[in-house]
Amino acid sequence: MLTDKPKSPSKPRKSTFRRVVEWLHLWLGLSSGVIVFVVCLTGGIWVWRHEVWYFTEKYQRVPVQEKSFLAPSVLIAKSGNYLRAKEHAEITLQGITYGRAGRSVMCSYGLPGEKSSEIYVNPYTAEIIKDKRASAASENFFIFIRAGHRFFWLSRNIGSPLVGAACIVFLVILITGLIWWYPKKWTNKTREKSFRIKWDAKWKRLNIDLHNVLGFYSFIFVILLTVTGIVFTFEWFEKGIYSGLTWKEKTAYEKPPLSDTTITQIKYQQPVDLLWSRMNTAYDRQKIGSLWISVPEKAEEPYRVSVNFGDGTLLYNSRIHYYDGKTLKKLHWRSDRAVDYEKLSVGEKIFRMNFDIHTGQILGLPTKILAFIACIIGASLPVTGVIIWYNRKWGKKKKKKSGLEQSME
Repeated sequence: MLTDKPKSPSKPRKSTFRRVVEWLHLWLGLSSGVIVFVVCLTGGIWVWRHEVWYFTEKYQRVPVQEKSFLAPSVLIAKSGNYLRAKEHAEITLQGITYGRAGRSVMCSYGLPGEKSSEIYVNPYTAEIIKDKRASAASENFFIFIRAGHRFFWLSRNIGSPLVGAACIVFLVILITGLIWWYPKKWTNKTREKSFRIKWDAKWKRLNIDLHNVLGFYSFIFVILLTVTGIVFTFEWFEKGIYSGLTWKEKTAYEKPPLSDTTITQIKYQQPVDLLWSRMNTAYDRQKIGSLWISVPEKAEEPYRVSVNFGDGTLLYNSRIHYYDGKTLKKLHWRSDRAVDYEKLSVGEKIFRMNFDIHTGQILGLPTKILAFIACIIGASLPVTGVIIWYNRKWGKKKKKKSGLEQSME
């Protein structure tokens, strides 16, 4: 007796919107996956550049002593005499950089033949620690990492827009991925699949969970890192973010002011000492992370003084001052970077934080760890996504073929 085979219930048809979202997520992901993987992976590595430099380059560290730093003129005289005796040639002081307690001071010099030297000096004793003429191995490594992160190891004019476009595509992928992740109906089963990784599952299911669940939990952080990164590539995007945060039009950076070239006589014998003293008086020395004084090489150039706070790597609340090369009169500089951070609006403050947010250094170690994890998850998404696509497209075919072959035997 023949009986009709019961029909399996057909799956509900997906809406056009859902199908478009899934199509965009899949094909945009496949087309930009390699670039996204490289950008995220190199970004995660670049987060730790300062820590690696600090621990691998021992000349940056000195034992902390219970006494004040020596004045710049003392360190410049000691390092300058050392370099003149070694080179037997004229040298040009370019600048001096103080760090926190326990850090060496760097005196930068120009040498004949367009060469340069960085003399690291103990700020407590003026002892010469290192005469550095070339980038250290760790610096070269991170230069390579940054080239991949910013330009995909291509020339700047090609690599920068390529990476920026891939990041914009990545934003679309993240948004469409969140829509795809969102269940049509919330049940205990869908909640478990959406929020928990089933570590004891088979590798295909585990791969899907790693893609979906980790993608969800890192969504906000990856979006934030991506948006703040695109700001460095496209001027129109930078202006759009600035206008959205401040409701003002972003003006172009103004060139630094110039010294008065009609004045020929130097007013102060130790100008660097005076500027160093001014900064230590104006700001709490214990809060200064780094203090860099750039010495003018030409008559029209001013002294440039940069003060960074915290660990010395933060940029958002840094101070930049310019002083006349002869009189040390403070020069006015009309630029959004010339305004003290405390005087900015909320939107301007957030925009000023863009670099520090992007690199994860905004709140120190906790946000660096968050940025690193977000970058590693971001790098994993194209990999797990391709594996899901491959398994769905070819994995089932292989399984069906092997089942058919078994039935024929």
